[in-house]
Amino acid sequence: MTDSILQKLITEVHRYQNRDFLKAAIAVCALTAFADQEVSIAERYRIDDAFENEPSLQVFDKDTVIRLLDDFLYRLREEGEPARTILFNKIRRLSGDHKKSRTLMRVALLIINADREVTDSEMAEFARIGDSLGLDQSEILAFLPEQRG
Repeated sequence: MTDSILQKLITEVHRYQNRDFLKAAIAVCALTAFADQEVSIAERYRIDDAFENEPSLQVFDKDTVIRLLDDFLYRLREEGEPARTILFNKIRRLSGDHKKSRTLMRVALLIINADREVTDSEMAEFARIGDSLGLDQSEILAFLPEQRG
Protein backbone atom coordinates (compact mmCIF):
# COMPACT_ATOMS: atom_id res chain seq x y z
CA MET A 1 0.00 0.00 0.00
CA THR A 2 2.81 2.42 0.83
CA ASP A 3 4.41 1.81 -2.57
CA SER A 4 1.10 2.62 -4.26
CA ILE A 5 0.75 5.91 -2.37
CA LEU A 6 4.37 6.81 -3.11
CA GLN A 7 3.87 6.12 -6.83
CA LYS A 8 0.76 8.31 -6.87
CA LEU A 9 2.68 11.10 -5.16
CA ILE A 10 5.54 10.83 -7.66
CA THR A 11 3.06 10.98 -10.54
CA GLU A 12 1.32 14.04 -9.07
CA VAL A 13 4.62 15.87 -8.50
CA HIS A 14 5.66 15.06 -12.08
CA ARG A 15 2.37 16.43 -13.41
CA TYR A 16 2.69 19.60 -11.38
CA GLN A 17 6.28 20.20 -12.48
CA ASN A 18 5.26 19.77 -16.11
CA ARG A 19 2.09 21.86 -16.10
CA ASP A 20 3.61 24.42 -18.52
CA PHE A 21 4.64 21.57 -20.82
CA LEU A 22 1.10 20.14 -20.76
CA LYS A 23 -0.42 23.51 -21.64
CA ALA A 24 2.14 24.07 -24.40
CA ALA A 25 1.51 20.60 -25.85
CA ILE A 26 -2.23 21.17 -25.90
CA ALA A 27 -1.72 24.64 -27.38
CA VAL A 28 0.35 23.05 -30.17
CA CYS A 29 -2.42 20.51 -30.78
CA ALA A 30 -5.13 23.16 -30.86
CA LEU A 31 -3.20 25.54 -33.10
CA THR A 32 -2.16 22.92 -35.64
CA ALA A 33 -5.55 21.19 -35.70
CA PHE A 34 -7.36 24.52 -36.15
CA ALA A 35 -4.84 26.00 -38.61
CA ASP A 36 -7.25 25.45 -41.50
CA GLN A 37 -10.22 26.72 -39.42
CA GLU A 38 -11.64 23.25 -38.81
CA VAL A 39 -10.69 20.22 -36.73
CA SER A 40 -11.07 16.95 -38.57
CA ILE A 41 -11.89 13.69 -36.85
CA ALA A 42 -8.49 12.36 -37.97
CA GLU A 43 -6.77 15.28 -36.22
CA ARG A 44 -8.77 14.73 -33.05
CA TYR A 45 -7.90 11.02 -33.01
CA ARG A 46 -4.25 11.84 -33.62
CA ILE A 47 -4.23 14.17 -30.62
CA ASP A 48 -5.65 11.41 -28.43
CA ASP A 49 -3.07 9.02 -29.84
CA ALA A 50 -0.21 11.43 -29.10
CA PHE A 51 -1.22 11.75 -25.45
CA GLU A 52 -1.59 7.99 -25.13
CA ASN A 53 1.66 7.01 -26.84
CA GLU A 54 4.22 9.82 -26.50
CA PRO A 55 6.14 8.91 -23.31
CA SER A 56 6.53 12.51 -22.14
CA LEU A 57 2.76 13.09 -22.52
CA GLN A 58 1.45 9.84 -21.01
CA VAL A 59 1.71 11.10 -17.44
CA PHE A 60 -1.13 13.59 -17.90
CA ASP A 61 -4.70 12.85 -16.92
CA LYS A 62 -6.79 12.22 -20.03
CA ASP A 63 -9.82 14.12 -18.71
CA THR A 64 -7.65 17.18 -18.06
CA VAL A 65 -6.18 16.96 -21.56
CA ILE A 66 -9.61 16.74 -23.18
CA ARG A 67 -11.00 19.60 -21.09
CA LEU A 68 -8.06 21.90 -21.88
CA LEU A 69 -8.09 20.99 -25.56
CA ASP A 70 -11.82 21.68 -25.86
CA ASP A 71 -11.31 25.00 -24.07
CA PHE A 72 -8.41 26.04 -26.31
CA LEU A 73 -10.31 25.09 -29.48
CA TYR A 74 -13.42 26.95 -28.31
CA ARG A 75 -11.35 30.06 -27.65
CA LEU A 76 -9.72 29.84 -31.08
CA ARG A 77 -13.15 29.64 -32.74
CA GLU A 78 -14.73 32.39 -30.66
CA GLU A 79 -11.87 34.83 -30.03
CA GLY A 80 -9.57 34.31 -33.00
CA GLU A 81 -6.29 36.21 -32.87
CA PRO A 82 -6.32 37.09 -29.14
CA ALA A 83 -6.67 33.37 -28.33
CA ARG A 84 -3.85 32.50 -30.75
CA THR A 85 -1.60 35.01 -28.99
CA ILE A 86 -2.33 33.43 -25.61
CA LEU A 87 -1.64 29.93 -26.93
CA PHE A 88 1.62 30.98 -28.55
CA ASN A 89 2.67 32.53 -25.23
CA LYS A 90 2.14 29.12 -23.61
CA ILE A 91 4.45 27.62 -26.24
CA ARG A 92 7.10 30.35 -25.85
CA ARG A 93 7.51 29.47 -22.18
CA LEU A 94 9.34 26.33 -23.31
CA SER A 95 11.74 28.01 -25.71
CA GLY A 96 15.24 27.15 -24.65
CA ASP A 97 14.30 23.63 -23.52
CA HIS A 98 15.51 21.76 -26.58
CA LYS A 99 14.17 18.34 -25.55
CA LYS A 100 10.65 19.62 -24.89
CA SER A 101 10.78 21.81 -28.01
CA ARG A 102 11.58 18.75 -30.15
CA THR A 103 8.68 16.86 -28.57
CA LEU A 104 6.30 19.74 -29.29
CA MET A 105 7.47 19.89 -32.91
CA ARG A 106 6.91 16.13 -33.29
CA VAL A 107 3.40 16.54 -31.87
CA ALA A 108 2.70 19.39 -34.31
CA LEU A 109 3.93 17.25 -37.19
CA LEU A 110 1.68 14.36 -36.15
CA ILE A 111 -1.35 16.63 -36.10
CA ILE A 112 -0.75 18.35 -39.45
CA ASN A 113 -0.21 14.95 -41.08
CA ALA A 114 -3.24 13.33 -39.41
CA ASP A 115 -5.54 13.62 -42.41
CA ARG A 116 -2.66 13.08 -44.89
CA GLU A 117 -3.43 16.46 -46.43
CA VAL A 118 -1.01 19.17 -45.32
CA THR A 119 -2.29 22.63 -46.16
CA ASP A 120 -0.30 25.84 -46.51
CA SER A 121 -2.00 27.19 -43.40
CA GLU A 122 -0.92 24.11 -41.43
CA MET A 123 2.66 24.51 -42.66
CA ALA A 124 2.62 28.17 -41.72
CA GLU A 125 1.38 27.31 -38.22
CA PHE A 126 4.07 24.62 -37.92
CA ALA A 127 6.74 27.21 -38.78
CA ARG A 128 5.28 29.74 -36.30
CA ILE A 129 5.37 27.12 -33.55
CA GLY A 130 9.03 26.44 -34.34
CA ASP A 131 9.75 30.17 -34.27
CA SER A 132 7.95 30.49 -30.93
CA LEU A 133 10.17 27.75 -29.54
CA GLY A 134 13.23 29.67 -30.64
CA LEU A 135 14.24 27.12 -33.26
CA ASP A 136 16.05 28.35 -36.32
CA GLN A 137 14.72 27.61 -39.79
CA SER A 138 17.07 24.66 -40.39
CA GLU A 139 15.90 23.00 -37.17
CA ILE A 140 12.27 23.49 -38.13
CA LEU A 141 12.83 22.07 -41.62
CA ALA A 142 14.66 19.06 -40.16
CA PHE A 143 11.33 17.82 -38.78
CA LEU A 144 9.75 17.67 -42.22
CA PRO A 145 10.00 14.75 -44.62
CA GLU A 146 12.63 15.37 -47.29
CA GLN A 147 10.15 16.10 -50.06
CA ARG A 148 8.73 19.01 -48.00
CA GLY A 149 12.07 20.34 -46.74
